[in-house]
Amino acid sequence: MKCSIVKNKNTNYLRLEIRNKIFKFSPIWLIEHSSDITIRDKQTNQLLIEAAELDLNLKINKFKINKSILSISFSNNSKHNYNINDLIAPKEYPKKTLWNSSLKKIPQYNFKKFNQKLLKDVLNAVDEYGFCLIKNMPTTKNGIHALTKHIGPIKETNWGNIADIKNIKKAYDLTMTERALENHTDNPYRFPTQGYIFLHCIKNSDVGGENTLADGFNIAKQIKSKNIEMFNILKSFKTFFQYKDKDTILENYCSLIETDYEDNIVQVRYNNRTEIIPYDDLCEINKYTEARSKFWKLIKSKVNNITIKQTSGDMIIMDNYRVLHGRSKYKDIKNQRYFRQGYLDRDILQSRLKTLAQ
Repeated sequence: MKCSIVKNKNTNYLRLEIRNKIFKFSPIWLIEHSSDITIRDKQTNQLLIEAAELDLNLKINKFKINKSILSISFSNNSKHNYNINDLIAPKEYPKKTLWNSSLKKIPQYNFKKFNQKLLKDVLNAVDEYGFCLIKNMPTTKNGIHALTKHIGPIKETNWGNIADIKNIKKAYDLTMTERALENHTDNPYRFPTQGYIFLHCIKNSDVGGENTLADGFNIAKQIKSKNIEMFNILKSFKTFFQYKDKDTILENYCSLIETDYEDNIVQVRYNNRTEIIPYDDLCEINKYTEARSKFWKLIKSKVNNITIKQTSGDMIIMDNYRVLHGRSKYKDIKNQRYFRQGYLDRDILQSRLKTLAQ
């Protein structure tokens, strides 16, 4: 391991070479990452200083290394200690298993065996695969709460708390009809979009009504590997989604594929029923519609879809940022098909998952 102070314009930085990798740390970055009680509150780990007011010309005066502890003295007469392993620890990404129709075993759990370990397994499966199936949920009207009360609150929307999904005469949404629903993600016209869908079957129809699921991350990866130009169009073009009824107008400009600062895919959207392409340069529109067409062909392809016919007590949890879902046409002769659906915000479920991992 080699460590040195390197001059940099009006200040300097610490250069650390370890295991054939080079790390560079600015003085301000190091101060902000100090665990000293003058910098961060011990209980909350929140900053006590106003970081934006630190001297931009702050310098590192000297350093000392004792085993894995790095002690640094700064030009503002402060001294801070750092664990070198913490400074160079690589960023950890949660495991994501991409899948298509060849998925051999869907993540499935029995609610009758519910305990904290099963809850952790369920949330880990949703995080890894983007969905899971839970059998033997209560078939009562608010049976969803038997599970969600252990995770967090259901999200309130303009439709209320838990919504009925059944065939009705005056349908305010196509989900309330017998028609097939093409693969889609829910509510892209909201900002932020709901993070997770809890689809609970109280009673299914005898004929039809199977759910289709497709891994949007895998589909986006397919496009990225085969045609990076199309991928970039789907990532950059801001389309428009809208929902309107007599009491509500919900609108959002967004792209069909979103990535983070490291270009990892973090969200896919597709909802033919509510998209209204905004006016743009003709060339840009043509590029977008061509890319969207390719996206859709992969979304509906049998190669990318699995089918699940829910029975009474089945609940599917889906990551609405990743999994596209649809439904085959059904025949509800006895008017018995009855599903209930609730949403959880992304931060709520992710927070519960992280606390269970501690």
